[in-house]
Amino acid sequence: MKRLFASTRPFIFLLSLLMLSSCEDDNLGDVQSEVFYNLTSVTWFSEDYGYDYYGQPMYYCEYWDFYGDGTGVWDTYQEVEGYEPERHRYYFDWDFTTDNFAVIGLYIHGVGNEFWLIDQLTPYSFASYASNLDPVFNPGVPSTYQVFHALDE
Repeated sequence: MKRLFASTRPFIFLLSLLMLSSCEDDNLGDVQSEVFYNLTSVTWFSEDYGYDYYGQPMYYCEYWDFYGDGTGVWDTYQEVEGYEPERHRYYFDWDFTTDNFAVIGLYIHGVGNEFWLIDQLTPYSFASYASNLDPVFNPGVPSTYQVFHALDE
């Protein structure tokens, strides 16, 4: 009996590893689905009041729409006292750059690359560290913290 158990030990070990890895894949799929849904199901909005470089009062807002096909639209609006309001629309391509869906790589047409390290992503709020270099391959890269809220429609 000892011999039978000893000969099946590698098989049992391999079987348990397969079962554990299949559970990890299922959880990873759930994480991917949740992150993907939260990112693409709403328009993300941010606004800021303050002063421009010359001390003039200003208002700035932006809207981000991430589409499920890996494309998106970024709209900006800016008012500076004494100037005509400015509106800009940019199109971008996006994808996750890591297997754990922690970093979003964006290529914004006419602007360049950005990488967003996700800090928080729920159906209602989205916060990330934005940088010009992928933080996975460039640890400690300077970044800007940004916070967005789901736009009520």
